[in-house]
Amino acid sequence: MKRITSIGQNIKALFECFDDSMIQSCFEGVYGELWCDGGSEPQTAVIVSGDFHYLAGKPAYADEVMAFAKDKPHAVFVPGCDEWFGLLSGECGDRLKKVERYHMRAPQGGFDREKLAEILRGTQLLGLADMQLCAIGKEEFEQCLTSDWAYSFVSNFSDYNEFEEHGFGFAIKHGGSIVSGTSTYCYYSRGVEVEVSTAPQYRMKGLARITAARFIAECIDRGLAPNWDARNMASVKIARKLGFALHDTYTAYEFKSPDAQTLLPVDKFDSEAVKRLSGLDDEQIEPIVPKLLEWIQDMNWPVAQLVCELLNEHYSVVEPQLYELLKPGQTDDIWKYNIIKYLIGGRCGRPNDERLMTEIMRIAQHPTDSEKAELVDEAAKEILKDFA
Repeated sequence: MKRITSIGQNIKALFECFDDSMIQSCFEGVYGELWCDGGSEPQTAVIVSGDFHYLAGKPAYADEVMAFAKDKPHAVFVPGCDEWFGLLSGECGDRLKKVERYHMRAPQGGFDREKLAEILRGTQLLGLADMQLCAIGKEEFEQCLTSDWAYSFVSNFSDYNEFEEHGFGFAIKHGGSIVSGTSTYCYYSRGVEVEVSTAPQYRMKGLARITAARFIAECIDRGLAPNWDARNMASVKIARKLGFALHDTYTAYEFKSPDAQTLLPVDKFDSEAVKRLSGLDDEQIEPIVPKLLEWIQDMNWPVAQLVCELLNEHYSVVEPQLYELLKPGQTDDIWKYNIIKYLIGGRCGRPNDERLMTEIMRIAQHPTDSEKAELVDEAAKEILKDFA
């Protein structure tokens, strides 16, 4: 296959079955690369746009398609027909799985500006004293470039000047650092692809919804269509709360993840295992949370701090499993201390699980003798001050 820079109607025709803003961006020469089999009547074409690979026409050139995805563990393949799955699976050793994704679009009647304004007023209810909502300017752009989770807010722009001219975004900052944001992933003449993310320790607090509401309001002011590609139903739910409507459901392929059980640390020095686990998502981490929590029973173990950081990155699936570990019947009080001080206390804001909050208050006010002996009550009192 060869790369094409001048995209004719015969090639565009291969992508007629797709409805995606990323493809339109490529057609307009903004973002993405187009490869095809050449000739006056091309039969196969592929658009490579970051992690996304749009496969059009006759399934072929599986080796080259998989080469495009080399070193991309989060690659997404979007096929024009089902025959692509068997071809690519054979090439990569049956490592692909089919998934459903969702295109979200602006509602036919337009977004409700008052509803967006109501969401924006929620910034006053979050209880973070030095939190602010701001536009992504040059300082924030540079900060995103050095962040693992916020990098994609600006990664598709060559520099800040291009971002300032063609993109925009909004972030929530806490203590001077970006903790959540919504930005332009890519753009085309009529609209933008939305990128939304939040720092792991700040998730499940509604921050992304606030930045997204501000972003959508800006899209309305600029006359641009915001396009939201939802990876799962949780993302669909957030988009719907903002006013988006489901446009369509489509099939994509992703690489299968290894069984998380096989990646668990084997001893207290196994930091490499924790690094491997860092590439998994919440759904994959959730079943092994109990085993991971055991590795913070002693914070002197070399692996303990790394595990604690990993658990914080997936806190939404960790928190529901903490309540049982803090009850009076659980007698490992050093473990309780570590959970409260280093896991719950390492986050910003109070827990969402009211049972967990009740148990922390119980420990602070009416600790057992052994909890008091191990200073678990002092740890509980300390984080309650932060929640006040």
